[in-house]
Amino acid sequence: MVQFYSSLEIFRWGYAHLPGAVFFYAKELELDIEDIGVLSSIFYAFEQTKPLFESGVRAGQVLQYCSCLTTNKLSRRLNRLQGLDLLTLVEGSSKLFADRIIYLDPLMEKLEQLIMRDHPGFVGQVKSSVTQEEEIEQQMKEYQETIEQLKLQLEEQEERQNIEMNSLTLSNPPSSVSSEQFRRVADFISKKTGNLLSVKMEKELHTWLDDLGFTPEFLLCMLELTFERDINNPREITRIARDLKEYSINTVEGLESYFINYVDTDKSLNARNYFDPEVIEFGNFTGIDMNAEARKNVYYKWRYDWGFTHPMIMKAGEIMCQRTKNGGLEYIDSVLNNWMSKEIRSLDEVEKELQNFKARKKANMNHKSAAKNTTPKSHDEYEIYVPPEVIEELKSKV
Repeated sequence: MVQFYSSLEIFRWGYAHLPGAVFFYAKELELDIEDIGVLSSIFYAFEQTKPLFESGVRAGQVLQYCSCLTTNKLSRRLNRLQGLDLLTLVEGSSKLFADRIIYLDPLMEKLEQLIMRDHPGFVGQVKSSVTQEEEIEQQMKEYQETIEQLKLQLEEQEERQNIEMNSLTLSNPPSSVSSEQFRRVADFISKKTGNLLSVKMEKELHTWLDDLGFTPEFLLCMLELTFERDINNPREITRIARDLKEYSINTVEGLESYFINYVDTDKSLNARNYFDPEVIEFGNFTGIDMNAEARKNVYYKWRYDWGFTHPMIMKAGEIMCQRTKNGGLEYIDSVLNNWMSKEIRSLDEVEKELQNFKARKKANMNHKSAAKNTTPKSHDEYEIYVPPEVIEELKSKV
């Protein structure tokens, strides 16, 4: 008698074949168990597609073959894996997340490098002209250079954090959020903006986590929607966050509805005309009318895009008032651009630069004065001696 077993249908889906080398080198590749699960889903989706004529796999296919993955979770993990140089994300035929193409070539290249490192025999087959000692010496040099670069970056980061923490000690109360949650959101902001976390953004991040009580997951979704709309000003993001808190919006569907109905139509931001004490103080100090939106945007460019502090911008405005009669934002923009090119980021460095400028100006004036004194006199400047009797004779004739 023929029997039918439903369990046999399991084999129709096949298996997810993840290379065992991924487990072996997971610690060196900085992978956790969630990363390995996402990689398994990508490999499974890759096997179910047509790799013979299609390179890579789309994010939508991964979501289709793995029902437990959500768009936000997959997007967050793909960004992390891309930051580790383990895969490449490329825009597809549209800007939708589902059409993004995932390439696993960087992962395979790293695995190959690790295997060749641990099995030098493969290196000799690929590069027969390079001896094993030379290869090891070259790798040691590369490791030393990498270590030195990491040390320099760590020192710069520690200095920046010390400066920022000193400036925030009086204004920020102790955070009730764990450092891991804070760092998680801060790393996301840095990756999206391409810049280090500014002092203002860090202060507002404390507000979102502590005062408003948002979870890191909810903040990541909100920030993803704001950055997609080129909203990078911390004050604007805080206005949106306060609206979400006031309207008790705590789901992804509610977020999308709020951004479509209010942010995209510019109802909530009210054309972004809001009170900013820094801009008003700058306008009162320099005498420049800062009511126009275009002038505010110039100030925000110095403040957030170029990363200058408010006292630095005020110092540039003071220099403009001292050196020009009818100066404006163009002169201040040139001053700040000059400081940015010279990596001047503090008031002490500004004072040092001003002293050097005065010294150079004085040296040039002394040089010109010395050159003028050494110039020979013309014939018209020489004195002619006339005897007294000749002068008397000339007077009698007159």
